[in-house]
Amino acid sequence: MSASPANQPGMVPATDPAARDWHRWGAFGFAALVYLFLYSPIVVMAIFSFNDNSVQNLPLKGFTTIWYQNLAEDTEMLDAVMFSFKVSVLAVLVSSIVGTGFAMLFTRVKMRGSSILEAMVALPFVMPGMVLGISLLLTMRVIGIQPGFLAIVIGHVVFITPIILFVVGQRLRTLDPTLEQASKDLGAGSIRTFLNVTFPSIRTALLAAALLGFTISFDEIIVTFFLAGSDPTLPVYIWTLLRQGFSPSVNAILTIIALVSIAVITFAASTVFRNRDKGQG
Repeated sequence: MSASPANQPGMVPATDPAARDWHRWGAFGFAALVYLFLYSPIVVMAIFSFNDNSVQNLPLKGFTTIWYQNLAEDTEMLDAVMFSFKVSVLAVLVSSIVGTGFAMLFTRVKMRGSSILEAMVALPFVMPGMVLGISLLLTMRVIGIQPGFLAIVIGHVVFITPIILFVVGQRLRTLDPTLEQASKDLGAGSIRTFLNVTFPSIRTALLAAALLGFTISFDEIIVTFFLAGSDPTLPVYIWTLLRQGFSPSVNAILTIIALVSIAVITFAASTVFRNRDKGQG
């Protein structure tokens, strides 16, 4: 009778504490390298935003907050921030309504080809930004919409809607449809059933998707570049500023945006996972 693999010479038992420690530390080291690769550029940018030198090179000259103080005096950059904020808020509001409507349609209405139609709605999100931007620009010209605020909002709605559709749709697929049917059997109409039964169950997923969409909209530049008019969004403004010459204030504003984006996405993700574990929306 041959010996079992665990008892063969040279084989380390699967329950060996030393082997488990090596596996644990190996996984930890690999994860640390991945996070270092992903976030080291942000850390470097944040460090240089406090560098008391307009030239971005090593060694660092000293510590200063002057670049952050200069942001309060840069009216053009502040105008770009407010313009981006207005675009993102309006785009997210419209996308939340449209995306939730599509999610209800694809999950609650039985029809042929629904998976194909859902994929077509999601296509703009995975389409190359340059292709999407040029196609939207041509479409705007055909229908008579000039580059500017409205054109940018429409363009952002096109690629934020798939995010809302995917997140809310996944949540709807986990709900028990008999709850909605019971509400209708008791005399409630479709709108009242949605407001009192469906919406409370999906509001957390909708909030998370909206926050993610806001972050993507606020940082988007490729599509916006083709649709922007005389008033640029913040990413377009920074790109124009970099063409004229680098300013350390760019490090400061980008550091703030990066930190806010990380905080928003972390909050959205933690909210979804926390409520999913509780079985809520």
